[in-house]
Order: sequence, then C-alpha cells, then structure tokens
Amino acid sequence: DQGIMFGYATDETEDCMPLTHSVATKLGKKLTDVRKDGTLWWLRPDGKTQVTIEYMQNADGSVEPLKFHTIVISTQHAEPLKAVRTKECAGYSGPEMTAPSMEDMNKLIVEKVVKSTLSEVKLKNGQPALSLFGDFT
Repeated sequence: DQGIMFGYATDETEDCMPLTHSVATKLGKKLTDVRKDGTLWWLRPDGKTQVTIEYMQNADGSVEPLKFHTIVISTQHAEPLKAVRTKECAGYSGPEMTAPSMEDMNKLIVEKVVKSTLSEVKLKNGQPALSLFGDFT
C-alpha cells in the first residue's frame, strides 16, 4: 500500500486541509456508505482513493484549483457475474441478486460515489467539478 502525507494548513477548504485531501476523504466515506447501506452490496471493505487537481497560478503568486486532473478509486469487490446476494446475507430480505459485470461495477461507482460526491464540490472559479471532466469508461 501507498500513502501520501499532507503537512500544511490551507484556506482551500473549511477544514483547512488541501482540497485534494478533502475530496479524497469524501470519496472514501461515500464508498463506505454505499457499501454499508447495501446500495453497492458487492463492494468489500478495503478501498483507497486519490485525487489530483490542476492548479492555476495567478499574477500575485497565489494558486487556485482549476480542474480535477485524476480521480482514482481502488476497492475490493465481489467476483463479477458470480457472487450472489441471498436472503441469508445479514440484513438483506430482497430478491437474490448476482454481482454486476466489471464494466457495470465501474459505471455504478462513478454514478453512486464519484458524481454524487463531486456534485457537492465547487472550485474557486465557481464551476461545479462535474462539468470539468467527461465520462469515465
């Protein structure tokens, strides 16, 4: 495993952490939430996030976040198209379900984790984050 450490305060966010750290933390929390509430039942507990933002330097030397450059989510998951969720699963009483394909897993993670999290993020130029990148495929 790898880790990136941040050791400075900033005015980019209300929690005084770098924007990349705050967004990565929100993505990780959302990943946990959709696993625990059963929305993405095929997710497993080990997940990691990393966010890279492109900044623009102003004439006065200050910098502003311009756009999201890279968003990485790595997570354990059930075996695609084979794992089955049944009524025997703790807390589940719905119909039997099979885990989606890897392609559908990726789409669902983008929809339920990435888009829902980034819809709350506004960059300093007032642009919503979601308008700054295309579809994930």
